[in-house]
Amino acid sequence: MAGVPQASDPKTEPKGFGLRLMDEIQNEGTVHQDLVARIEAITSRNLISYSSFFQHPAGIIDDNDPPLIEMVLRSIDLTRYPDTLDLMLNSPGGSPTAAEKIVLTCRAYANSFRVIVPQSAMSAATMVAMGADAIVMTATSELGPIDPQMVVAGPGGPALRPAKSFIDAYSELVAKTQQAIATNQAPHPYIELLRKLDPAWIQVCVKARKLAEQIAEEFLRKWMLAGADEGVVRHVVTQFLTQGEEGSHGRAIRAEKARSFGLTRVETIGASDPLWELVWELHQRSHHFIQQRGLAKYLVTRNGSVNISARAIPLN
Repeated sequence: MAGVPQASDPKTEPKGFGLRLMDEIQNEGTVHQDLVARIEAITSRNLISYSSFFQHPAGIIDDNDPPLIEMVLRSIDLTRYPDTLDLMLNSPGGSPTAAEKIVLTCRAYANSFRVIVPQSAMSAATMVAMGADAIVMTATSELGPIDPQMVVAGPGGPALRPAKSFIDAYSELVAKTQQAIATNQAPHPYIELLRKLDPAWIQVCVKARKLAEQIAEEFLRKWMLAGADEGVVRHVVTQFLTQGEEGSHGRAIRAEKARSFGLTRVETIGASDPLWELVWELHQRSHHFIQQRGLAKYLVTRNGSVNISARAIPLN
């Protein structure tokens, strides 16, 4: 993992055209930092860009992220745009507790906190967005159901599965076992499958899902929907939970649907807006950067960046 470099010495000789052109061609980090600075010049807000490689097993939101984000926050001059912070977030999600810590960390450094979604902020990343004062999206940006993503061992290594899928599988097998017994059918096939499921793991999934629900409600009640009726807050969270139950965990919740769920502070920027053109370029460059280097995550500010390339840890 690379640290965040300090701001360049103003006495340092600037790069000439040729070197700047090579940076552009090679998609170097200095290009990404310049894009952050150009976005900040438009918004008059401090910005951190957080990008994940969705196919990388270490690309999920986890407990290593909050201290990393705090280290980045302490490495930039936040007084340039006082009490403001935008987190540009592209992530498949992960741990609800890590999402909670990310929000609390960001808010410890800024009174005004927004989340910008360039493409997809799913699961726990949607929970981070719920902890903002506002969410900035385009017509094609996506939030997702807040059912937590659980890391499990798979044939090709660690994989992500929604908590609800384990709970549903267990409940269905129990129901089929009971039905077989009630109708004098052989319950053994279902019992054998139940033996392969760890009841303790099912409890972990149940608790993770309940925690995600609780954190989302607390976030909305305290910030984005402050002062709203308790039933309104509950309705919003229920919509983001049931969206995954009714279909795929990766089912897209775009800006219009998020507002219909009750998230009134979702701001939509047109695809041709100069701000969004810069956000999209930064997102695309970051996406290609992490793919080319096999990174799990990549954080960028106006004066530096952090590469995270943790290897997958085998699960027992």
